[in-house]
Amino acid sequence: MHNERLPVTIITGFLGAGKTTLLNNIIAKYPQKKFAIIENEFGEIGIDGGLIVGSNENIFELNNGCICCSLQEDFSTTIEALIESPFEFNHLLVETTGIANPDTIINSFLMTEKIVKNFILDSTICVVDAQHMEDLIADQPEVLKQLAVADTVLINKADSVHADYLQRLQTKILSFNYSAAIHSVSYANISEISILDVFAFSGEAVKKSTLAFHHLGGMGLSDKKEPLIRKKRDLNHEIMNEGFQMDGSFDFQKFNFWIKAYMFINRSSILRIKGIISFHDVEEKVVFQAVKSNYLFEIGEPWGDEPRFCKMVFIGKKIDSRELDENLHELMVDKLKEA
Repeated sequence: MHNERLPVTIITGFLGAGKTTLLNNIIAKYPQKKFAIIENEFGEIGIDGGLIVGSNENIFELNNGCICCSLQEDFSTTIEALIESPFEFNHLLVETTGIANPDTIINSFLMTEKIVKNFILDSTICVVDAQHMEDLIADQPEVLKQLAVADTVLINKADSVHADYLQRLQTKILSFNYSAAIHSVSYANISEISILDVFAFSGEAVKKSTLAFHHLGGMGLSDKKEPLIRKKRDLNHEIMNEGFQMDGSFDFQKFNFWIKAYMFINRSSILRIKGIISFHDVEEKVVFQAVKSNYLFEIGEPWGDEPRFCKMVFIGKKIDSRELDENLHELMVDKLKEA
């Protein structure tokens, strides 16, 4: 079908937030792109100029040059139909149902061999309604998860609330998703926003967002058993981000064994992990990222003369900072051995 991996943008958001409006605006903003669009419910498609001019089984060609298909129960089957179809496209947009948890779809593009061979994750966008975001966070746990794993958050219908309240919403989002790019918009207007081709899942982007995280927990490298200083949290939600940085290197075998066990045990509570890791006897920096129970390593540039360190950021529910800190320090290579 294609000679190179095609970028994928996943669009999430609760019912009525403005996902389809955003979809229309993306298509209008990028006329040079030929999109393939996966909609959760084909019967609810409201794509501008979406007159069907041809079809191939469950894939429909629209008069704007895009193609569209419905999200079947088996996501892999839908993707395979796109891969095998005669239609040409250069960017895939996936609009999920309003009550969907995006983890499964994200994992498909990170871990499913045939999908990874053909597609590369660009980013996840979450659209929220400025008027109802706080109520939805309290009532709908899916909304909180959508926000927590998003690379870009669009606070839509911003014209309907006061500027001070918009700032409050941004602060709330950053409290559990420190690296999100947040934009306040009306009518999902993205004319001044770079929304595509940001490649937020690339090693370079993960490294950048990891280095940008400054609110570190844990006890550091000292042996002092002082109480952890907890960041003040909004008790209306449970999701938090916790960061840890240690000078030195991890033992790879210990880390690999530990992370498998940790993610299996915490598969229902940990949403995403990002990290820059130094492994003993590995000359390069290793960029680490995980979504739910799956994780990836990516080799970065050599450490050279730069002091080695390991820095990891965890996003999830009810993270035990003290236990994590102790676990991570147990993975460190002894200083004498490292020297």
